[in-house]
Order: sequence, then C-alpha cells, then structure tokens
Amino acid sequence: MDIKKIKKIMDQHYEQVEVPEDLEAKISATIDRLAAQEEPVLIALKPRHAIWKTIAVAASVVLLVTLAVFVPVREPAVQLADTYTNVEEAYDETEKVLQYVSSLMNKGIDKVEELNKYLEINKK
Repeated sequence: MDIKKIKKIMDQHYEQVEVPEDLEAKISATIDRLAAQEEPVLIALKPRHAIWKTIAVAASVVLLVTLAVFVPVREPAVQLADTYTNVEEAYDETEKVLQYVSSLMNKGIDKVEELNKYLEINKK
C-alpha cells in the first residue's frame, strides 16, 4: 500500500470519531488534580552513603592535584638562530650598540653632575 492511501484511510477513520468538546478541560483538570496530590519525596541519605560520597570527592581532588603537580606542561622547544654569519659584522654591530648605551649613560651622568653643582650652589 502507498503511504498516501494509508493516510487517507486514517483521516477518514478519525473524522468519524467524535471528540467531546470539554475533553481538553477535563484532561487539564485531571493533570492539575494529580499534581496537587503528589507530595515531594525526600530521600534521606544513609550515613554510609554520605561518607562514601565525601571519600569520592576527596579522592577526586587528590587525583587532580597529583596530576597538576607531577604532569609537566610541555612547551615547544625554541631553537635560537644566529643573526649574523659573519663574525666581523657581528663585532661591528656589538660595538655600535655598546657605544649607544655608553652615550645614554654619559647623558645620565651629566645630569647627575649638573644636579650636584646646583645643590652645592644652594648650600652656599
């Protein structure tokens, strides 16, 4: 049989069934009445269950702490590469950088000397 034929037969059958007008209201009233009759059920844990749950939680915490402490975090290895292949170029660049640092330090020393002169003048 074809699905369309089956659907047509079922539709014809259900068209003949009479549904009371207040059926939905009766169903809702029954659901509400049954819900009102239900009392909340409290399950009392036996002391043994509480102890086992506490032990299980403690064991989980110990396991997590142990894993956090003893399992190292592996970072990818960083391989440093040389920036200069020619030794003379590297030496010249190093000399330039050291001269620059020296000039900055000299500026700082000059400022300190100016401050000392100013303080000496103020003392007099």
